[in-house]
Parts: sequence; C-alpha cells; structure tokens
Amino acid sequence: MKKILILGLMGLMGVMGARAQFDDYGVKVGLGSATLADDLSTKSSILGVNVGGYINFRFKHSPTALSEIFYLQSGLNITRRGNRFEDVYDHGNALSHRKGYHHAWYVQLPILAGVHMELPIREPGHWVGFYLGPAVSYGLFGRYADRKVTPGYTSRDANYDVHFSGTPEDAMLFNHIKRLDVSAILGLSYEHGNYTVSLFVDHGFLAVSEDVDVLRVIENSQASATIGDGNNSAVMLSVAYKLGSFMK
Repeated sequence: MKKILILGLMGLMGVMGARAQFDDYGVKVGLGSATLADDLSTKSSILGVNVGGYINFRFKHSPTALSEIFYLQSGLNITRRGNRFEDVYDHGNALSHRKGYHHAWYVQLPILAGVHMELPIREPGHWVGFYLGPAVSYGLFGRYADRKVTPGYTSRDANYDVHFSGTPEDAMLFNHIKRLDVSAILGLSYEHGNYTVSLFVDHGFLAVSEDVDVLRVIENSQASATIGDGNNSAVMLSVAYKLGSFMK
C-alpha cells in the first residue's frame, strides 16, 4: 500500500508538471527533532537538519481557477537523521546496560504538491497553505555506535561511517544498514514577502536496518516477539528565502 501511494503521488505530479512553468527559486534551512521509529525500550531524538535549495513550478498561464493557488516544488536538500538509545535487560542473573546512537547525513530529492491561499486581511501578501509529496534520500556519511556493558563481560564499542573508515570487522558488523530511503512529507506553510515558514513531518518507509540489526539482536533474544525495524522520522521547522524569479 505504501509503494502504491508513493508511486501514485509521483505519477500524478508528473502529469501535472507537464503544464507547469518555472516560477521562483531560493534556499531554506530547517531544524527539528529526528528519531528512528522502532521499538527500543528507551530512545531519544537528535537534532534534525534540513538545508538546501528549492524551485517552485506554477500554473500562472493556465486558464483554470486553481492556477493561482496550486504549485509544485522540488529541489535538493542535505538532511540529518538518527537517534540515541539506551536499554537495560536481563542477562542471566545480572542486568545488562546498553546504549548508542545513529547519526546519518542524507542527500534528499523531494517532489511536493502544494496549495496556498491569500489571507483575506487588509494588508495583502499573506499566504497560508499545505503541501504533500514523496522524497527520495540516499545516505552519504554518518556514525553508528552500539555499546553493551554487562557485569562479567568485556565492554565493546562498535562504530562505523558509511565509507567504513574503521576496520574490516566493523564494516562486516554494519554492512546491512540501508542508505536508500523513500519518505512522505506533509507540511503547513506561511508566506509573506520573500520568506516562507513551514512546519512539516518527514517519515521514511524503508527501514534503516532489518533482521539481524546489531541494535535489536539482544532484544529479540529476550523478547517473545521480534522488535520492529527502524524507520527515519522527523518533525521540522524551516525558513525559506526566495532569491529570484523566472517569471515576470
């Protein structure tokens, strides 16, 4: 169902984009809360980042009534996703403590469809709207750490980055981590002048890691059910600034 929804949105935007024209372009910066939507006992978010450029496509030369309020947006972003986790579990007659983090930077290509309407107030130029669409992301680099502290057992830290600057043994431990992600973005926007402020949710559908993930192999051995996969999820507040326009 998720794949059908994403492919349907992309197909719809492709058809509509055939009649769209370049309108304006700019840059944006966003910060917020990012985490992995898994079932670890204790987890906490990290600082999510969304920085990049955008291009808006509009339908100002279309004869339809929606041409002034409907737009498409694409661009290229650099995003930071991940989380921190901590867990305590039974290990024989002793309690074990485990903690770590996942920090990853992605390059992201969004394809968004939006509707905005001018507020009916005395001062013109205030617009509110919403937007929705898919985004494809690919992991560039990052760090992943998983540490187990068990009484009577040796502690071990295992870290990696995407290019595996560590040892070959570290690379083998984490080679199941997926770089590709496909997400859905849903947001609200307020525009005035050259500025646009947005609040949006970005939820990934492809698990960062699956099956024998080192982050959940211990939980799976202790729990009666398998711990779910981890998906990137973020709530972001961004500010965009229009640099120029293609249309007069």
